[in-house]
Amino acid sequence: MSLAALQVCLDREHARAAAAFRLDDELGTHHGIAWLDFVLLDALQSADAAMPDTELAARLGLLRSHLLMRVRPLQKLGLVTCRSDGEHSRSIALSVAGRRLANEARDTAAHVCEQV
Repeated sequence: MSLAALQVCLDREHARAAAAFRLDDELGTHHGIAWLDFVLLDALQSADAAMPDTELAARLGLLRSHLLMRVRPLQKLGLVTCRSDGEHSRSIALSVAGRRLANEARDTAAHVCEQV
């Protein structure tokens, strides 16, 4: 067992957590969203079309149920739209407001990432 390898993983996780904390704080203060919300909005924006929830969940490394828990508040805020594609599938897309917010939040996120 390599304790050095474990320490590398722990150091990376601590750095990721510190960056996520700063991003949450700045994005929340200026745009009312969390870092993971921005990551979700960015994935939808880069797709440039509605995405099946299973594809979006895989892209974000989330279980489908966890993705849907993240999507619901964004849907209530009018940032994303959901359309049922059948009994067990749905497509998720950015709304006009979601696209605008993602663009505005991108500058804030980029600024924080330059600092960390």
